[in-house]
Amino acid sequence: MRIGGERSLLDPLIFLLCLSLSTGFLVATSQHIVSSITWYLAAILSFFLALFLSSGLGMLFEERLKLGGTLLLAVFLPYVYFFWYQDDILRLDSLVLGLILGTSFILHALINNQFDIVAKKTRFFLKVFFAGMLLYLFFIFVKLVIAEYIRGIPQYVLTGSNELLMIILSFFAIYILFVVLMKYVHRISASDVFVYGPSNSGKTFLLVALYNQFINYYHGQRSEIIISSSREEDYYRIENMLAELKKGRQPKSNQKTDLALYTLKGKKFIKPIEFSFVDYGGEFTENLTPDECLKAILDLNKQIPEISTNIFDEMISKHEFIKMLKEKHPDELVYILDRLVLAHVYKKLESAGKVIFLVDGDHIVSYHEDGASSLTKLFGQYSRMMELFGDGKSYAIVVTKADKIKNISDVMDNSRDARIIEKEIFNMLTEIETFKEIQNRASKETIHFYAVSANALRSVDQQGENIKNIYPWGVEQIAKFGF
Repeated sequence: MRIGGERSLLDPLIFLLCLSLSTGFLVATSQHIVSSITWYLAAILSFFLALFLSSGLGMLFEERLKLGGTLLLAVFLPYVYFFWYQDDILRLDSLVLGLILGTSFILHALINNQFDIVAKKTRFFLKVFFAGMLLYLFFIFVKLVIAEYIRGIPQYVLTGSNELLMIILSFFAIYILFVVLMKYVHRISASDVFVYGPSNSGKTFLLVALYNQFINYYHGQRSEIIISSSREEDYYRIENMLAELKKGRQPKSNQKTDLALYTLKGKKFIKPIEFSFVDYGGEFTENLTPDECLKAILDLNKQIPEISTNIFDEMISKHEFIKMLKEKHPDELVYILDRLVLAHVYKKLESAGKVIFLVDGDHIVSYHEDGASSLTKLFGQYSRMMELFGDGKSYAIVVTKADKIKNISDVMDNSRDARIIEKEIFNMLTEIETFKEIQNRASKETIHFYAVSANALRSVDQQGENIKNIYPWGVEQIAKFGF
């Protein structure tokens, strides 16, 4: 479910403002443009118009760009009426070229699941278009001034149809439209998903449950990078954890000298998805600040001086780089593993397009003991991290171990009853002030809430029994969140 913050009432007003300004601008200037336009300027106008309309339609596929796409349509659809339906000066060949380029942006974004590509390219062409339009307006303005000067007798003073005034107002309209579009056609982070949670928050079970989902429904594959000073690397591989579960043995927690990085990759039709997990025995939630990240990178550079701080800063979030460090500097990593993890987690949170924050369901079960205190602190930290990494991201709050909170053994995870249970768990958390703060953030950032379980067949009164098989409940929603 999406957390419903107080939605901004400005969105429809901004849409109407753009539509009104664009229409008013064209009413004031279209005849001047038509009367002085050449074939190649008509071709350029046609190209830009098709490009912006197709890009605007493409942005509607991504929730975080919908408003920007809607505003592009509001600004440029009136051009279709004035320059095609009314005056018929648009060129089909240039329209096709613009449509092809805009469609290529959309396909590239869909194939790579990175809609920041559409926004980045569209912003560039918007700058070119508005700069050209301002120059063309200036040309029209100069022509009117010269005509007024030659006439000798002012035609426009105190009359009801002052074309010079309309052109001047058009300058302001174009500038306002440009500023608004630059604000709302903004770049968003790449759409990889990073799963973050403190120790014992249910990362391991969610990992194997998502692995199950990816393998069965999304043509999934996984990659792993495991660093262990105790030489137990094989234990932390997914297949070995699943084998242990089938024997009734629960996966043991990572030690502070062990690090496991997991990536799950899948595809839905042509659209890819990628989830990243970091499993480490330490705790970093309180230390995820820019200063601590910088200190960690400096410490890494001191231990491995042949790699510069700039390289660490740029590459530390990439699993391939961690793999290279493991292969070339295995002895050094043992002493700086905690610094490596802190810098890696911080940079992943910074670069990820979507972030999943995990909440241990055990804290809700023990709410009236020490659970409320733990949740208050955790949600406060998550809210601070949303503030720090906020721009252009989507967030999800995921409560694990839902089977311990509610009896879900007879509830289908895609049913109406499942949504009711999820809402009941959500309502429990609204009593916590720091969770309400996150709820308030939903008016400016996309935030979802999910409750999941790795063993949907286990009832509340069977909690003493170990999990032997993975029966995901609610995990499909997590995968869909990534898409």
